[in-house]
Amino acid sequence: MVTIARIDERLIHGQVAHAWSVAYKSEGIMVIDNEAAKDKFQISLLQMACPKGVKCIVCDEEKAVELLKKYEKRKIFIVVKHPCALLSICEKGVELKEINVGGLYYKEGRRQLSKTVYVDAQMEEAFRKLSGMGIRLENRTHPTDTREDLMGLL
Repeated sequence: MVTIARIDERLIHGQVAHAWSVAYKSEGIMVIDNEAAKDKFQISLLQMACPKGVKCIVCDEEKAVELLKKYEKRKIFIVVKHPCALLSICEKGVELKEINVGGLYYKEGRRQLSKTVYVDAQMEEAFRKLSGMGIRLENRTHPTDTREDLMGLL
């Protein structure tokens, strides 16, 4: 069972490890990132950033679909860098009810939606497709923040 799916370019950091994983009690944090999954150094850094007692899984999109089916009775916190990663796994049968968008930072070619969310055309298209699948998209930086409908910001 997915406790929360979060988009945050920083992946696992203090806020994810200590605020989000506490608010959404999870047995494991699954980082879904095709590039990080190939980089042993990146994997070890992500594992070190994971809270004690919480399993850290770093995998690509294909493996994520397989593992989420295998561990469907486990409480898994998903974190990705880009909405296309979540769109990819949803198109392959993973069911998500809600996605938290919290950390897409300024880069050339992106427009600002909130204090911590900047999107480009590819991201907007992915968000529209995810929303079209019936998935709620909300913008919150911290679990105690008020939920804001991301689609209303687009």
